[in-house]
Amino acid sequence: MKKYIISLIAVCALCYQCDDMMDVHKPFIEGGEKVYTQKLDQTDFYAGHNQVYFKFYMGNTTNIKSVDLFWDEDSLIIPMPSHGWDIVAVPTEEERSYTFRIRTTDIFGHHSLWSTGFGNSYGNYFQESLVNRSVKSFLLTENDSNGEITWFPPASNLVRSEVRYEDLDGLEQIVNVPFGQNITQAPGLGINRFEVRSFFLPEPNALDTFNTVWQEVTPVYKLPTIGWTVKYCNSWHGQPSLTGTQNMPHFIFDGIYTTFWHTSYSNYAEGTHPLDPTITRDPAPFTIVVDMGEPVEIAQIDVYRRLSNNNTQTVVVYAPAVEDNLLTDEDIKWLGNIPVTYTNHAMFKNYSYPGVENPNWVELGKIEYPNDATLDTPEKNLRTVDASAHNIKSRYLKLILPNSRSNGNVSIAEIAVHGR
Repeated sequence: MKKYIISLIAVCALCYQCDDMMDVHKPFIEGGEKVYTQKLDQTDFYAGHNQVYFKFYMGNTTNIKSVDLFWDEDSLIIPMPSHGWDIVAVPTEEERSYTFRIRTTDIFGHHSLWSTGFGNSYGNYFQESLVNRSVKSFLLTENDSNGEITWFPPASNLVRSEVRYEDLDGLEQIVNVPFGQNITQAPGLGINRFEVRSFFLPEPNALDTFNTVWQEVTPVYKLPTIGWTVKYCNSWHGQPSLTGTQNMPHFIFDGIYTTFWHTSYSNYAEGTHPLDPTITRDPAPFTIVVDMGEPVEIAQIDVYRRLSNNNTQTVVVYAPAVEDNLLTDEDIKWLGNIPVTYTNHAMFKNYSYPGVENPNWVELGKIEYPNDATLDTPEKNLRTVDASAHNIKSRYLKLILPNSRSNGNVSIAEIAVHGR
């Protein structure tokens, strides 16, 4: 009897468990068995300009009628193409991130299970954040008939830039500048005035680029040195000859960093020095005046000291404060307003220069070089004077070197002038 009772309890328990399991499935079979069609094989979203791009793919499109896309309160029903893939621009009202729900619908009205995707839309906010790629420098080449533009490094989301200008024949030219290009040649650009615009992607896989408007650029530019001459120099090794192959004054604008102007290190017989009979070598201050051939708007001066040499300590750069033709010989030979004094020096005895003011020159800037003879490249020896605030236009440039670390010896490898 006990055996029958136990069997009856087991049957009841089994029936109860079956009822519980049916409770789980009942919502899915109400109104009959529910049929799901297949989902898309692949979905991707790409950022766009006031839109998001939806790309999808399905290998077997048999009986598939549409791809249904839902977001916020909007939806887009896309007919399934016969080739099984498509890319669709989804218009958006706001510049933000969007969440999309995707399903397919077959010809019988059955839907697939939902899948989810995310995409970004960009608009005015991103557009207003864009800044053109910056021009680092400009150089005129080949007798001022071609321009060479050097760029600062690009932003990481830059795609490319364009340069637009009118060439020497009056024709409009547009030069494409790829992302990785740092120096751009602009044939026929004979002036430092042109326009730039840049193209950007808001994110790496975006399909729409954003571009800035054309912006006029008038960068300072490195002046060609063709036609430059030395107006005056008060000391060089090998003087009075100007035909030597070493230490000549004009070597400071020959474009070669291993040649240099070096002051005279020859000794005078006692009593024969034209400045002072008590000294036996040319003393500081030293000066050199460069004639650039025609007036230029001086914006920047680059000075390169001789490589691996620390003799040169201070360089003061001047330009005329008056019209060039009003400079006298005394102005050209002026040695600056910094006093120089030697006390009991074997070569200079008690020589001194008091320092003289001269209102016909304006100081553009002063350079101090370190006491370091290991600077072995042009870049390490480069010091720059920013003269842009002075608004100076002149054909002359004067350099004065008032001191030395080696018995009056100084040297300069190269100078460059940047104009407007």
